Amino acid sequence: MSYIFVTQASELRDLVWRLRDVPVIAYDTEFVSEGQYSSLLCLVQVAAGGIHAIIDPLAIGNLDPFWNLICGGCEVIVHACRCEMEFCHRAIGVLPQRLFDVQLAAAFTEGEYPVGFRSLLDRTLHIDLPKEESRTSWNKRPLTSRQIEYAIGDVIYLEQIAEVLKRQLSEYNRLSWYEAEVSEVKSRLVNDFTNARWRNISKASSLSSRELAILREVWFWRDQVAKKRNSPSSRFLRDDLLIELARRKTSDPKRIAAVRGFQRSDLAKFIPEISDAIDYALKLPLEELPPVSDKLSYPQYSVITQFLYAAIGSLCRREHIALQLVAGPNDIREFIADELGTILPNIKPKLKSGWRAELVGDMLQDLLSGKTTIRINPHNTEDPLIFTHNKNKQNN
Repeated sequence: MSYIFVTQASELRDLVWRLRDVPVIAYDTEFVSEGQYSSLLCLVQVAAGGIHAIIDPLAIGNLDPFWNLICGGCEVIVHACRCEMEFCHRAIGVLPQRLFDVQLAAAFTEGEYPVGFRSLLDRTLHIDLPKEESRTSWNKRPLTSRQIEYAIGDVIYLEQIAEVLKRQLSEYNRLSWYEAEVSEVKSRLVNDFTNARWRNISKASSLSSRELAILREVWFWRDQVAKKRNSPSSRFLRDDLLIELARRKTSDPKRIAAVRGFQRSDLAKFIPEISDAIDYALKLPLEELPPVSDKLSYPQYSVITQFLYAAIGSLCRREHIALQLVAGPNDIREFIADELGTILPNIKPKLKSGWRAELVGDMLQDLLSGKTTIRINPHNTEDPLIFTHNKNKQNN
């Protein structure tokens, strides 16, 4: 297959000029994340307007002309959009206006999420591509012909896959569902890309306000050091050690050094700086402490949650929609708490709005009220649940 190999800024400007009026651009990326503070973009593959191109960011450097192109109003097709969107947002601070993620779209029709590109290609177009370069070192040059063939294969079929999935979405009457979800996904990604994620550390929700302040300050300190070292933050200083420092609430260097894990020579030398960060957090006035997150914990609902989760799973199998996309156990707990009047005031159950409510909301309410009952079909082990609407219960 013929393609353009773009290795100079002038060639990139020429490619962007040629694609300036195309309505659809499909693209994919290859990158290296191991051992990096942030992923290193190594390759961008493009298919649009009958043109196939491979862009080499390592040779060119600034790809802003391309990022501005895909954010200019054309439809952008990708598979598993997070990484592609992160590179774009990191460069110019915005995301494409019109985005079609074939992995997300397939969740509404194929019943599996996430699904790999080559698996999706086989299902939709019945094309089998080789996988032997999936673990290649994309930052090494020169690239082999096999690497290039693998990379271009990730993009040349994206538009055809999208066409199949759009037809399926229309047949299932779920195009509006997909559009609502992709809009929400983009909002979440922008939030992830622009906000510090120290609250996402495991067990952070169990900390007090003062402990959260310590976690925040040490997290920001770690992030700055990791960025300078171009090293993954958690490899330099593990998340569980951040939690332990927060719980100990001490800036005493000796007590910090006594924490198991701080005996490494490359980490021990930073103890004075860590002590300063903790000391700053300990001296913050109460009004400047981060608020404690509202805790949603309803252990008495565990059995009901398991029951409704199984019911949703059965419905999703029949409707060919991915359970992982529809709901998780916490979403069901929120739904139950709202039904029973015990939900926290600031929480809006995801299963009570939008396309999820349309799909499962009535069923869940009917199961909780007894209007719908479930019995077991022992002859169908794959989908053994049978839902029966109770007319007498409805009339009562």
